[in-house]
Amino acid sequence: MKDKTLSLIIMLTAGFIISLSCFIFKVKLGPSLLIVSATLLVFYIIGSILTKVIKKINADAENRAQELVKEETEKENEEETGEAANAEEEGEEPGQAET
Repeated sequence: MKDKTLSLIIMLTAGFIISLSCFIFKVKLGPSLLIVSATLLVFYIIGSILTKVIKKINADAENRAQELVKEETEKENEEETGEAANAEEEGEEPGQAET
């Protein structure tokens, strides 16, 4: 439901502006209805396309963020295993700091 909000806001805003324009310029009812209907349809389509583009951008950004977190945790794990191996070679307990 949240996804349709953007396209509806765009459509209704455009319809409101065109309705006011038709009223100000005293366009007759028949042509005014056609103009407003066409405007609503066109701007609903534009809003739907924008919604899909925004969803795709957000999904790509979310996937990239997950990849970065995964890479970061892998680096941390590699560093921890490397420190544990060095400590075992020196005869110390892993995680124990030298004093």
